[in-house]
Amino acid sequence: MFGFWGLPFLAALVLLVAACSGDAGGTIAFTPPPRANVLVAAPPVGLCAEGDYCDLFDVGGELTAAAWLDDSRMYLADFEGRIRLLNLETREVTTLLTGLSVPQGLTVLDGRLYVSDMGNVCRLIEEVSGDEYDNGCLSYPDGTQGLFYNRVNAQILSYRIGDSGALDDEQIAVDRIISFERDHSPNGLTNDGDYVYASIGNPQLRVGPQEGMELAEYGLRTELMGTIARFRPPGNEVEVYATGFRNVYGISIAPDGTIYGADNDEKNWLVTEGHLEELNAIVKDGFYGFPVWGTNEAPPEANVTEPVAVLRGTGSTFAYANQDGVYVAYLALGGDDNGFVVDRFDYESWTPERIFRGRGYITAILERDGLLYVVSFLGIVHVINPAVAPVQGSPAGVSADSPGYDVYIHDNRLTYIKNPCSQADADTSFYLHVVPVNLDDLPEDRKRYGFDNLDFRDGWKMGDSCRVMRELPEYDISVIKTGQFVQEGTGFRHTWEAEHRFR
Repeated sequence: MFGFWGLPFLAALVLLVAACSGDAGGTIAFTPPPRANVLVAAPPVGLCAEGDYCDLFDVGGELTAAAWLDDSRMYLADFEGRIRLLNLETREVTTLLTGLSVPQGLTVLDGRLYVSDMGNVCRLIEEVSGDEYDNGCLSYPDGTQGLFYNRVNAQILSYRIGDSGALDDEQIAVDRIISFERDHSPNGLTNDGDYVYASIGNPQLRVGPQEGMELAEYGLRTELMGTIARFRPPGNEVEVYATGFRNVYGISIAPDGTIYGADNDEKNWLVTEGHLEELNAIVKDGFYGFPVWGTNEAPPEANVTEPVAVLRGTGSTFAYANQDGVYVAYLALGGDDNGFVVDRFDYESWTPERIFRGRGYITAILERDGLLYVVSFLGIVHVINPAVAPVQGSPAGVSADSPGYDVYIHDNRLTYIKNPCSQADADTSFYLHVVPVNLDDLPEDRKRYGFDNLDFRDGWKMGDSCRVMRELPEYDISVIKTGQFVQEGTGFRHTWEAEHRFR
């Protein structure tokens, strides 16, 4: 049998055959997959209050940061260098700003939006070398290593917030920050109502004192590498708040004023099993142990502040602190825990409690009215209730007793709900085939097939319940066919299916 992904038309044909028990002569016999319920109605209310998945905003792009403008609007930064505004009430997404490099931190203070960005490498190279732009900024100052200028002059910018959230009056708050790559650069931003705090990664430049002095002579802020730095607007004079970090991505401030951040630097990180991450309570003048240039361990005389918790995983991206504890996003490793998760650590025992398991890097966590807004690099903002019971592990494979999801059609959206469910119910691939009333409404590359192939892998498990939400195309729809499937060799098998005809 041919593969599912390569031949959408064959997939549609198999769907049509699977709806029957055999041909007219009875020569084809097989057991069709279970049928799921389709309800043209709003999904049940109150599920979020009971600890279920609350909502999903699929805004597209590759989201890197988020910050509240007010109770119903959220700024979003993305890998394409845009700043957009999501209105939670209308679900409208508006592009406000383009042309940034890689914005990775957002925070709002005193009517201005602060943005950490990779900055303009060409401008700085020309300035310190005196050379004209050459072949995409590959002209480096004489006597220096091009490595240092691969990604430099990262910046923290600010914009005045105008009517309807519009942004203008760009100003540079901090510039000349060294960054070698996207993951070791100015990352998360937060504020305490007075200072703006920035987590700045260590680009791990293995340079000696002489080279370090040369970099400083060019005006590069070598002292900010691997730090939590802060500045107070409008003067924006920068000071180092804490040091010894490898790469803290997202930070937040707890009610008691402590900053929390997760760092991919468990002590002696080069030899630690699994390169485990650490969760740090960051205090002023603290040193958190990451190597100085050219070494693999902290100096013996250093007074290293120990982490409050070690994360059983890697790729930590965000720490959000509130009165209930610190919510930490990272890539859990091992067994049923594989995948990106959010764990809650209480302030006393620092014992993790699994709150959320999803797919794709989590780049921000925000809160409003007791709900968490989990922002994914995949372009999705998930709304969850952190009061949910911990997410439990589940056996691999598709649930043997699974009749599939209940599928609700309401407000041009599909909502899939299964309760109870296993993690496999969330992880297994979904197919979604949509036939329009007018075939001319199809994208050009789909017209010869007669339907849109909108297959996806986007299930999310919260407690004992799984939920999926998908926006439908804007055109008038004739038929929707959906379900889940698993690969079996070069073929596939449907585990359940559902169909709805509008007319």
